[in-house]
Amino acid sequence: MPILLHKSTAICAVAFLAFCPLPFAGARAAEQVPFVGCAGDGQTGPVAAPKGVPKAVDIDAAAARQLAFYQAQDSFGVLAPRGWKCFYLYGSSGATLLVAPSGNLQSMADSPLPLTGSAVVATLDLGGTSGRFAVAKYSARLFPKEEQAFIAGVIAEGVEPKENFPSGPYPADKTTYKTARLVEFETPANTDGLGTSDRLQKNSLPIAGMATLKDSPDGPDFFLLTVRLPANQAALAPAIVSQAE
Repeated sequence: MPILLHKSTAICAVAFLAFCPLPFAGARAAEQVPFVGCAGDGQTGPVAAPKGVPKAVDIDAAAARQLAFYQAQDSFGVLAPRGWKCFYLYGSSGATLLVAPSGNLQSMADSPLPLTGSAVVATLDLGGTSGRFAVAKYSARLFPKEEQAFIAGVIAEGVEPKENFPSGPYPADKTTYKTARLVEFETPANTDGLGTSDRLQKNSLPIAGMATLKDSPDGPDFFLLTVRLPANQAALAPAIVSQAE
């Protein structure tokens, strides 16, 4: 299961500052989108949905009219189409925020079934916990040079065989490195790749997203955003991805 982020001020501050965008010089005027609080459940029990005020985001006005900002208590948040449902899962290795147009997302606290339809999913794996195995596997795929020592250290523990940490990107994925530790990607329709490595199951629609590593005192943390939208809302994916960066 994904650490208790919502009750740890230090961890929450690190996660929030690391994975939420900050204003920068020369940015266009921010647009306001509605805030949607997400309930959660995990290691120490249920978490109530927070209340909030509209969120200022650096996206164009047309996209802003169709999006809302979904966030759990003291955790990271994401943009997704308005009117969707959301739920937050947390545990000893990190946390996941699920946003989808329908379905019983809360049931995934007990059974991590894949999402077969449209969804926006954000997952934070913590490198200083049991989440290090996921961090090492993603790093081997995306950041093998930057995290060579970390990957080798996790493999050397002997908990999982070396073949569980394949190096190099998924063959069908289209990847664009924005920095040495930040990559945007697209997993084509009906294809396994980075987009299907977390909660989304492949179907007839492509998956867009981004992935990044952030330093922490106990090891690198890995953040993954996967976005699959209905065909008539596909143009919103770039705004969702760019806000997460």
